Amino acid sequence: MTKIIGIDLGTTFSAIAVLNDLGKPEVLEDPIYNKKTIPSVVYLKEKNIQVGEKAKSMLDKDPNFTVSEIKQKIHEEVVWSTIEGNWKEKSTGAAKVSKGEFTPAQLSSFILKKVAALAGETKKVVVTVPALFENLAREKTAQAVKLAGLELIELIDEPVAAALHYASLEETKGISGKIMVFDLGGGTFDVSIIDMNTTNIKDIKVITSQGDRHVGGTDFDREICKLLNKKYKEITSVNLYENDQFSKYLNLAEQIKRVLSHETKAN
Repeated sequence: MTKIIGIDLGTTFSAIAVLNDLGKPEVLEDPIYNKKTIPSVVYLKEKNIQVGEKAKSMLDKDPNFTVSEIKQKIHEEVVWSTIEGNWKEKSTGAAKVSKGEFTPAQLSSFILKKVAALAGETKKVVVTVPALFENLAREKTAQAVKLAGLELIELIDEPVAAALHYASLEETKGISGKIMVFDLGGGTFDVSIIDMNTTNIKDIKVITSQGDRHVGGTDFDREICKLLNKKYKEITSVNLYENDQFSKYLNLAEQIKRVLSHETKAN
């Protein structure tokens, strides 16, 4: 039987899981960096496109060729321009993009291909998507899977994936009823109410989902950058950056955010 992999294509990080020999889901680790998540960042300058930690390190060094938070653009008709170093509207009716331009689906396919490679030759994949994803975003995600050379078995809403995991745990067998799934990701935040019956793992129904596309971890990072700039200017009368060009400080802001997850102060 062909192995099926599960991929969480995230705004800031992506991950892949397989069923181990005991039938339990196991998140695979990047053997180079010994991490179970891969940054959803793409570096486009080299002939061999880079994805992950190396690409992330280029965000402040070569921003025109480095793209992050691609998932937030998957539902838009835009392209990333390596000339302008920014997103711009795709030419109406154009079948192909110009040289140096990449659609969100193309960029997402690079991430999917990188993540899927951790599982070897397996091609069949299930991909999770936010509950708030509309049809166009789902279609573009499916397109990205195809461009990555993978066979899409199904797109599953992230809260449903969480409920499926919950239903598979030994300590929750036999529990039924309505549960709330609180999904705070890198780029989106949503809350879903799910009706589930753990005696029948397929009997799971999303009653409703509500959320915001612009309340995620990266938004927290930006607010920390703004606070850093404000404090720096109060002391030196000089801006750290102008016009929200704070990409070189985003990694620092993320580190501060992680510290503040368990401490009350961070330097």
